[in-house]
Amino acid sequence: MTPGIAIGVISQVLALCGLVSIRMFLPVFLYFLTMKLTLVWPDHMPELVRQMAEHTPAWQVSPVFLAVFGVLSVLELAAVRNPDIKTFLVEDFDRYAKPVISILLALGVVTTAQALETKKLIDGVTMVQTASFGGFTVFMMALAGCVTGFCCRIRSAVLEQIHVIDPEDDLRLQSLSNYLGEISLAIIFLTLVFLPLLALVLTGIGVLAGVLFQRLCAWYERKHSHSCAACAAAGRETPVSDCALICPACGAEQQDVRQVGWFGFSGSRPLEGMSPERHAFRLLAAHRCRWCASPLDRSAVCSHCGRKQWTGELRDFYVLQTDLRSGLLLLLALGTFAFPVGGLVLVLILFRPLAVRPLAVHLSAGQRFLTGLLMMFLKLLILVPLVLLSMFPVVGLLALLPFAGRYLFVRAEFLRALEPHILLSSPDHPKGG
Repeated sequence: MTPGIAIGVISQVLALCGLVSIRMFLPVFLYFLTMKLTLVWPDHMPELVRQMAEHTPAWQVSPVFLAVFGVLSVLELAAVRNPDIKTFLVEDFDRYAKPVISILLALGVVTTAQALETKKLIDGVTMVQTASFGGFTVFMMALAGCVTGFCCRIRSAVLEQIHVIDPEDDLRLQSLSNYLGEISLAIIFLTLVFLPLLALVLTGIGVLAGVLFQRLCAWYERKHSHSCAACAAAGRETPVSDCALICPACGAEQQDVRQVGWFGFSGSRPLEGMSPERHAFRLLAAHRCRWCASPLDRSAVCSHCGRKQWTGELRDFYVLQTDLRSGLLLLLALGTFAFPVGGLVLVLILFRPLAVRPLAVHLSAGQRFLTGLLMMFLKLLILVPLVLLSMFPVVGLLALLPFAGRYLFVRAEFLRALEPHILLSSPDHPKGG
């Protein structure tokens, strides 16, 4: 294979690996759609793309093949909008399926390049050239699988950090990551068509940015954590968050506990002066264990320290705090309805993360999925009427009713889901949980 074609193939395969790590089916659809469009409008494409399109197998640019991957791409784009489905895809599916997709895509690209190279040979392909073609194909398939697996691990670590900070996408961090991924996918793919080496550079920059983000989050965690003294005396090292009351491994009480800061991470203020209930509220609102400050799963029992989270008194205090938050936000919205659309903008931005999220993070996946579908339907149905109503100072107050109704619905679901897990009495000591 000539150096020019080999460099082009390697650049295409490696750039496509980065794209597949972002979305599984969309890069495949876009690649073969580009081959199809090149056959229709060859004058607008670079020479290498035209040559590869001419030697692409007919079934890979057939309407059926493109329709199947087009539908799969749309379904994937819709699925990743749900935080729970996205978590399942990233943790349990992507790490295995995406390398396979990249290997198959690399096989298609290299096979097409081989067909192009074979046509250029005057006397056909010799045995030595055939062997080199076969070795190059195996090398590129193995390289594609390894690179995609590495990119998927980096992306999974980044998305895991974002999920810890914003598990229900109330701050729209997960949505922002979706949009950034799709925008970068579109930019890299366009450069891949016209400037393959630049696309490879952009892919490398994206991977480097993911590694730096992961290192930054790990540094921030280390900065706001310490080693458990009891575990160190036993010959093992256990990192403990500065806002944790106990060690998640041995259960030993911690000294110099700090208050909870942004996104559930440790702050700089000491815990003295803050009530235990308010400290527990801040940790649970960030979906962290109120004892060891570890991220919670969907159970009312921490999987790290084994402590139960809820008592009747804490539940009542927790709901009271969210009631106060929702009431304060609605009162502020009432005051801003003197300005057109002012109150509606306020509740759209603040109501979900401050009032609804602390309750919604403790619902089951099915409850949150159904609630999200219901609210999506209501938004599409009544958003325009709400904007029109909010134009009028008095009548616009009706625009607050859907938000109040949503809060009451989530509140009722939260109380119903929590009832089986409530302890009859609150422990007086952290070890009694």
